[in-house]
Amino acid sequence: MKDPKEKTSELTEQERAELKVEWLGVDGALVLLYIVLACIYGYGMLNSVDFIIGIMAPGIAILITVGVFLKYCTEVVSFATGKKGSDKKKKK
Repeated sequence: MKDPKEKTSELTEQERAELKVEWLGVDGALVLLYIVLACIYGYGMLNSVDFIIGIMAPGIAILITVGVFLKYCTEVVSFATGKKGSDKKKKK
């Protein structure tokens, strides 16, 4: 008989795939946003470029944030309508 602790440590391939972080999706966009804005702000501060610090970097942040927000909204709507998520898996 297997020990219950052994059962929890063994994951199937499907469970591992579900737990994997998708770096090309929304998570990757957030990491990329941080890196890009850090570089832009750093360059702007080192060279005293007010346009970069005051207009360009906040504009980039707004665009990426709105894009990520809309992506999450589409995921929530598709989950609520049953096109995606656990409801679809249960029907199969």
